[in-house]
Amino acid sequence: MLRDGNTFNILVVDDDPTGESLLRELTKNLQHRHELHFVWDGVLALDFLHRRGAYENAPRPHLILLDVNLPRLGGVETLSAIKSDPDLCVIPVMMLSTSSSAEDVRKSYQARANCYVEKPTDLARSIRLVQAIEAFWMEFVLAPGEERELGSRALRESKTVQPRRAIAPGDLRSGPSIASTPAETKSRAVSPDESPGESATGPRRAGCGEHNRLLDQFAAAVREVIDLHEQQFLAILEGDSECHRFDLLIHMANEKKQSAKYAYLRHVEAHGCSNTDAVKHART
Repeated sequence: MLRDGNTFNILVVDDDPTGESLLRELTKNLQHRHELHFVWDGVLALDFLHRRGAYENAPRPHLILLDVNLPRLGGVETLSAIKSDPDLCVIPVMMLSTSSSAEDVRKSYQARANCYVEKPTDLARSIRLVQAIEAFWMEFVLAPGEERELGSRALRESKTVQPRRAIAPGDLRSGPSIASTPAETKSRAVSPDESPGESATGPRRAGCGEHNRLLDQFAAAVREVIDLHEQQFLAILEGDSECHRFDLLIHMANEKKQSAKYAYLRHVEAHGCSNTDAVKHART
């Protein structure tokens, strides 16, 4: 539910141009102010959501309509990437697909889809679906906060995200329990060996907000890579025949990490606002 005058942004991820034309036509008569944004595959959807490349000024969507069968990165894999991101996971995702496969439905809900809807095959049902989306998502549902300022995100992460325990060799032999427990995480929040000017993400520079923001971004990108590797590891242990789906996600997360690392290093080298040990650590 939006305040008067606000625009309800919908991101549609679908490679069917016919469906795009139909959806634009069906939404012309909606009562609520809205805007549709279309991308053709999962890779572009993540670029849009992370405001990368051509989507630098993309708005934060209030709802995502996501097809299952997509080129490059499938719908379920895209959904998993969205729901595993601490900033994006709150965005409602409706799986909207021609597939009625029980397997597709099951995997979508396992990946935390908000709902799964089979695309209507006739005009009357298509109209009813669009009206239902307006009545429910635009009229009644309360959307999460829309803050997208990078500084706000970095501040939230620095306050809420706790350090992860490194995976020891014994963890790999003991089965799926490879993540640290909440108690371990809390007890590790401040180590006696850490000075007040350091955090689990690395040395922080008092008075330089840009340094700390970039360092937080770098740390978040590293955590994302670690999380994806752990998820793939668990999928392999569980005998998931499609565990290879993580390969592209890991590749994309590594690119994001590299970009964050070099942004941090460029700032450090340009402004000299970090000690030498921090630079050496970031280069490794």
